[in-house]
Amino acid sequence: MKKVLHLIDTTGPGGAETVFIQLLRNLSKDKYQHHVILRGEGWVADQVRESGLEPVFIDSKGSFNLGYAWALVQFVRSKKIDVIHAHLMGSNVYGALVAMLTRKPMIATFHGGVDVARQERLLRIKFKLISLGADSIVCVSRKLEEELKQRGELESCKLKLIYNGVDPGLFSRRSGTLKSELGLSDDAIVVLSVGNIRPAKGYEYLVDAAAKMKTAQEYHFVVVGDQKKSLYAELLKRVETHGGLPNLHFLGFRSDVKEILGQADVFLLTSISEGFSIATVEAMMAGVTVVATRSGGPEEIVEDEITGQLIPVGDPEAVKTALFKLRDRAYAERLRQAALDSARERFSLVNMVQAYEGLYDNLTV
Repeated sequence: MKKVLHLIDTTGPGGAETVFIQLLRNLSKDKYQHHVILRGEGWVADQVRESGLEPVFIDSKGSFNLGYAWALVQFVRSKKIDVIHAHLMGSNVYGALVAMLTRKPMIATFHGGVDVARQERLLRIKFKLISLGADSIVCVSRKLEEELKQRGELESCKLKLIYNGVDPGLFSRRSGTLKSELGLSDDAIVVLSVGNIRPAKGYEYLVDAAAKMKTAQEYHFVVVGDQKKSLYAELLKRVETHGGLPNLHFLGFRSDVKEILGQADVFLLTSISEGFSIATVEAMMAGVTVVATRSGGPEEIVEDEITGQLIPVGDPEAVKTALFKLRDRAYAERLRQAALDSARERFSLVNMVQAYEGLYDNLTV
């Protein structure tokens, strides 16, 4: 049985973290023995335990923690790890270094443009380490893959495209209590956005769109995601500049996102940058009509006017226009059904798991 070490350097909920957990839950337990190292307790650790594994905690604080790297080396040697699989920049760097020191094959997965932003400290050095230590470098979108090829800082022959996958069985249209929880009428139109509050999500444009539609009282914007205090405070100030927005609801982190998705009428993505939007795929799987910005990943997921609507980045007026266009129920239903069919065919969890297992097997032959 091959032994796989899984690394990720974040502890809270998010898109990359969801993919990390989905892999742990669905990778073969007969072919592989899985080990997980995290930097501390949190949502990821709780989900790892729910998948039947007990995470090991090693503190990785600091820009370059040699103690952490050495602890990883000792773990790989003591557990006789066969392949290292890391996610996100920090873990990719450490994983590559450990792979070189232990001479073990390694997979580095990048989850988006933010992960490889040019303002990242010591980026060229980090890319050099990853390029030397990783045997395969996975990109979750073609746009990200092409960007990294053009930059030339990673060996292009090592770059692989594997789309993030979603289990269609987890999502369906459901009746629920969201409208009553928010005090909304049954005929209210719920426009849902899912994603942690951070700059790349462009929530300031969502606030402005809600302001433009304040008089269209049937529309209610609902945001689900972890709230970083400073950014959330800025959004609340923006709400105040519009005189308050009773049609805008920030719910914070929720563990029942799947249930909430099934109760939405429209899924709205206002991001200014996305490597691959797993939330958009989940919305499609849940049978929710999608409106998303042309922010990178969504253009590979949504076909404009066929499986959803693609709108410009940073354009609240375009949000309003797209939502009003969906008042044509036949049009909205056509988009919804086409999106559901497309998501099931192109972005299934089975496809993703098989692709990663193929890498594991090829690297450990």
